[in-house]
Amino acid sequence: MADTTPSHPAPTSKRPGLQARLNEEFLAEVVLYGIAAIVLALIALRLGGAFFNATNLVSVLEQVPEFALFSLAMAIAMITGGIDLSVIAVADLSAIFAAYIMTNPSIVDALGPDGAIALATVVALGASVLMGLFNGIIIARFGVPALVTTLGTMLLYFGLASGLTGGVGITGMPSAFTDILMLKLGPIPVSFCGLAVLFVLASFYIRNSLFGKTLYLYGDNKVAALFTGLPINRAIMISYALSGLLAGAAGLIMLARFNSMKVGFGDTFLLQAILVAVLAGMDPYGGRGRLLNVLAAVLLLQCVENAFTIEGLSPYAKKMIWGGLLLIFMALNFFVRRIVRRSLTRAALRAG
Repeated sequence: MADTTPSHPAPTSKRPGLQARLNEEFLAEVVLYGIAAIVLALIALRLGGAFFNATNLVSVLEQVPEFALFSLAMAIAMITGGIDLSVIAVADLSAIFAAYIMTNPSIVDALGPDGAIALATVVALGASVLMGLFNGIIIARFGVPALVTTLGTMLLYFGLASGLTGGVGITGMPSAFTDILMLKLGPIPVSFCGLAVLFVLASFYIRNSLFGKTLYLYGDNKVAALFTGLPINRAIMISYALSGLLAGAAGLIMLARFNSMKVGFGDTFLLQAILVAVLAGMDPYGGRGRLLNVLAAVLLLQCVENAFTIEGLSPYAKKMIWGGLLLIFMALNFFVRRIVRRSLTRAALRAG
């Protein structure tokens, strides 16, 4: 497919060089793992064995997959300097498609339970890719900002899901589907093992492939990216299609976990996915951040969420704390980058 010059407005701000970016990524990791050490120490002091026991830690791993997939989708969008606010709506709508297929007697009679599950999975993932690709086409081809595009499609997909279900939940998935999350490799849930492999592969591929380097370059310096001859538009569209695919997979996991699907399921993950991406060092302006750190940030926040539950905090208190943490992490990232840039500037001046 021939690629054309993207119609995005070119930023005029000056971006730091390679050495500054590497220093910023290193310090962002120091901030992430430093915060993790402090938070886990506070949890240990406050909750002790009520948190740090085998049953609870396995429970933390069991609850991570859909949260991690939403966060990975958000992080991929952020590499390009974008954002994907439609991930929850994509997950809900694609899971509703799957729920309809698995609970339709005619389809189950024709294909059998396993065939219906396979068809539902293909339809849900295919629909999620198309929804993500639709986001990417609007952003890449028409130059509409990602924030506006995905906000609009979020409302569109939620509206379609509400129209299909009338706001009523769909229940009664086959046990062969819901039991998938019960599988374990020793004490570790198979779903988490697969998730860890996915993060390792995705992190390696995005850092080393031409596709990944195109995304980082576009997020870091859109003006320079225009003159490289790289397929910028195609990379952006694929990145949002991937974001949709990850959201669709998260929707299927939620469907299996709750044995039902309804519009609005998982809406609390949206803010948390943004929070995780920022905590992991993904620059909201694009161009830097390691995907593998996203999994570490997800585990950290899931530990905090679990500690909140043990403490008996209300959902309203949790949302307030998540919002406060997002502001704190963004402020930390801002000051870290400012310190690095000033340090490098002074070093350059001393070197003459």
